[in-house]
Amino acid sequence: MTAVAALLERRAAITTLRRALPRGHWSLLVARSPAHLARLLHRHCIDAIILGADAGRGQVLDALRQDFPGMPLVLYVPLRSDDAELLTRAYRGRVAAIAVEGVDEPVLPRTIARHALTARRMADLLPLADSLDLTDELQRRAWSLIIALAPRGITTSTLARQLHVRRETLSRRFSAGVAPSLKHAIDAVRLVAAAQLLGNPGYQVADVAKLLGFSSASLLQATARRTFGVAVRQVATLDGPKMAEILAGRRGWT
Repeated sequence: MTAVAALLERRAAITTLRRALPRGHWSLLVARSPAHLARLLHRHCIDAIILGADAGRGQVLDALRQDFPGMPLVLYVPLRSDDAELLTRAYRGRVAAIAVEGVDEPVLPRTIARHALTARRMADLLPLADSLDLTDELQRRAWSLIIALAPRGITTSTLARQLHVRRETLSRRFSAGVAPSLKHAIDAVRLVAAAQLLGNPGYQVADVAKLLGFSSASLLQATARRTFGVAVRQVATLDGPKMAEILAGRRGWT
């Protein structure tokens, strides 16, 4: 499930947010304090952060923008006529979206999903399907699921179950032609997710390795060099066409 962290001062807002987020798809992690939010960011692979008005007005927003500038922020607030300063701070703090309590609950899941890290990966990686020689429907469906789920951990067996095919069939059909193997496709997406997280000064390579399920920072680095030929921090410097060129140009994968 997609993990979303929330720091909200109003219990009613937390209750409403829980109801608004679809069960089975979103995991809501409620922070009790700014310090607790920081711990959640280092224990879970967070897709977006939802903040209340107090956090938006205070030092929490400033600290998040300093340490986690790449993390999508959504303000969930009961706007009043005197909240012009809050809106100004949200704009200056590059808040991705503002949702109004009592008004925006029906569209809240879509608002969060549109700005989350997963959406950014989808926008960057889905268009690479043709360049990776992923042309039939099964390949494209698998590629979409890999982009969404690989950072949170997915095996080829789990992927095959979600696509209602045998693992051997999926592996064979996905890697047809010059397409990458399932393993390398999953590794590639995990590395893109790692690069997203490492764009935040609040994360070190060891932190990101733990969040993405690598046994060590050295394994994460080795995977980056084996897959893309660069250090993990340099993955962010590769544009989509370059990634596709590297991946599609490989031979002899298993």
